[in-house]
Amino acid sequence: MAALLTIALALSARTHAAPETVAAEPLFEPRVVDARVEGFTLEKMNVSLQIAVRASRDVTIRTLTFSDGFVERVPVVIAPLEGEWPLHRGQEFVIPNRVQVTALARDALGTADLGEIVRRAAVDATVTVELTFNTPWHARLFRGATEVAVTDVAFSAPMPSVPAMLQSLAGLSAGMLDFVTKQAAPFLVARQNDRPENRAVVDRFGRAVATVETDYTIEGGPETVRRSVRTLGLWWTPATYCTTREAFEPWRYSATDGVLLQLGSARVREGDTTARIRSDGRRPPVQIDLAALGRQLPRAAERGVYALTKDGPRRIRLANRTAASALVCLRFEDETGTALPFADRQGAPEPVAAFTLNRASGLVWTEAAPAADASIVLRTPVHRQSLGSPLVARGAVVGLIASPDAAWTARAVAAAAARAVRVGVDRAAAGV
Repeated sequence: MAALLTIALALSARTHAAPETVAAEPLFEPRVVDARVEGFTLEKMNVSLQIAVRASRDVTIRTLTFSDGFVERVPVVIAPLEGEWPLHRGQEFVIPNRVQVTALARDALGTADLGEIVRRAAVDATVTVELTFNTPWHARLFRGATEVAVTDVAFSAPMPSVPAMLQSLAGLSAGMLDFVTKQAAPFLVARQNDRPENRAVVDRFGRAVATVETDYTIEGGPETVRRSVRTLGLWWTPATYCTTREAFEPWRYSATDGVLLQLGSARVREGDTTARIRSDGRRPPVQIDLAALGRQLPRAAERGVYALTKDGPRRIRLANRTAASALVCLRFEDETGTALPFADRQGAPEPVAAFTLNRASGLVWTEAAPAADASIVLRTPVHRQSLGSPLVARGAVVGLIASPDAAWTARAVAAAAARAVRVGVDRAAAGV
């Protein structure tokens, strides 16, 4: 477990790299002031960070949200912050609320090269940071009361020192650490999956969950970039598959891709985008013609944000993850079966289960509550590895995860399935 502690504490490094060239002064420059372990159990660790932010102008921050966090290949979940924090140009402001980071032991122990990671001088980390801030008074008539800045942060974090006892544990030989990893990870997974509430969900809904694998190439920019994205989805009926639009058009939702495509001369290479739906082995893979699918989908709802580039803040547009247009259902053949059991979310918050891309690691649990716009709020955020997963409670599907902190209701999924886009099946291209 020392390895999990070391990896989680690595987030305490500064999150901005040394500038390569003289660039415009950044709109926001965050720094982690300190980190401390808040809780440590056999199954997870909670670490809290205190963040300081320096701004290049007078501005008031309202929210800080973090998504898609990884330390090496270990996913971490970071809770959002809400408040009202005035920043003055050139002055560093320490946000009083602490950022809560959660790492699951099974994810860390399941990393094949964990022994090698722990012995490094530094580890690589990535996270998407989104800041909501007050719009200047003179611009509110045209741009609303608040605006959003989004950036994808990648940085190398030095491995921090840990207490003497943990240092001795971290000093185990690579062979011993690999042995502990191989023994502990299956134990933790089995311990979770054997719980009656988990076993019931996996047995009832596990075979209906399938993965979308999408590959695409961005060319025409500084360099040609090949990306691969994996997302979950759900066979709502034997013939209809529902997931996020991001699964098929991930470049619309990425701040990094948005900068390349909208501010540069880059483009998605035509004819070089592929998507495959892979189920549990009982269904053959299905390949999607993304060009044809794109012509059938409605216009994607978008939002304007600031991208924090090396040349300063620049306006781009990103697709909205939680919009109705971001929920996509595809029908591959005539319906011959019934939908999964589903129920409306009503009343007080309740525990709900979700799947992850690492299906062998079992379920994650969060708390769902109804929102004013008839969507579902997730009280505890989930990692992007659960996007597109069904939310399950009381033996029924109650929603489909749209973003780390929100889901569409089961009623919305049923409506999308009823108007599902009809697509052909290319099993030969899928390798069948």
